[in-house]
Amino acid sequence: MKFTWSKYLILLSVILLILGGCSQKVEVSAEEIIHNAIESEKEVINYSGKAEMKFFEGEELTEHILLEEYVADEKKKVVTIDQLLKQRVEVLNDGETMLMYDETNEQALEMDVTEFGDLAGLSPKEQFKTLMESMQDSHTYKIIGEEKVLDFDTYHIEVKAKETDNLLGDIEVWVDQKTWFVVKTISETGDTRTELEYTKLDFSPKFAKDTFTLDIPDNIEITDLAKDFGPDTVTVEEAETALGQAFLMFSEETIYLASVQMYGYSSELNRSEVELMYHSKDGIPMFSLSIFPTPEGMGIEETDLEIRGNAAEYEEVTDSILWDEDGLRYSIVLANPDADIDEVAEWTENMILSSER
Repeated sequence: MKFTWSKYLILLSVILLILGGCSQKVEVSAEEIIHNAIESEKEVINYSGKAEMKFFEGEELTEHILLEEYVADEKKKVVTIDQLLKQRVEVLNDGETMLMYDETNEQALEMDVTEFGDLAGLSPKEQFKTLMESMQDSHTYKIIGEEKVLDFDTYHIEVKAKETDNLLGDIEVWVDQKTWFVVKTISETGDTRTELEYTKLDFSPKFAKDTFTLDIPDNIEITDLAKDFGPDTVTVEEAETALGQAFLMFSEETIYLASVQMYGYSSELNRSEVELMYHSKDGIPMFSLSIFPTPEGMGIEETDLEIRGNAAEYEEVTDSILWDEDGLRYSIVLANPDADIDEVAEWTENMILSSER
């Protein structure tokens, strides 16, 4: 069950981040267009639409999903129909609770979204702004031209990563010139390509009274998503048992271990992941250290960076470092903008085994 729902969580995170003919010469820069979009007072807060989303690994189509979307202020409803699995899922977000109903497998989940603040209720323009700002240091922007998409006059913007191993990869967006609504996107990371394009959009919809409801049969139990997917707080010894061996930890000279949590994954991943959270002596979160068995066939790319004599990778977007050592993969992710990744990397030289703690 967890793997099935995790696929839809990934899909929803993509929607949250990026949802919302002949090329011509454009006399403005990509930076100007993005600035105008961000500063514009035009806002789409009510709309309905249909879209098509495809996932590719190389040239192989791995997922094909049809989307129906209904938005009225803070209320949002998304219906996904998986064309390959023949699976229909409805998701309703009222600004406080997100409720998911998988009609095909007769499963229902809910999650409190108030902890995400305004993130869960971003308008299409705010989503576009968030996407562009998140990549301003790691990507370059280029205007390809003006193109007609679904009867909308759009700017076709190419956003290319400065580094080949960037987590977000390269993205193309087609954004409506009047409303700054993203009507089409293509993103590529390695061999993975995602395409999303609206096939119908209405910015003045009239919703039926039952639009923002889910018809869940009384015999289906609604499971708390946070409990189903959330981590368990464990001891260091319990973490060792889950991983099947002792693991490296930071000595606590200038920082201290605030918590140890474990995530259990099933199906294709079939692994446990341990996350150690480190705070400063003043109780300020500094960084997390995640540990899990080294994935088969997913080695660390050789670079000039080394951690403890092992090849390591640095991901600029997430400000993180990962490396493999003795059958385990370690990932450090900064949680404090004042923390220095180079200093943390130096601290790894003094790490100790959990069994010696």
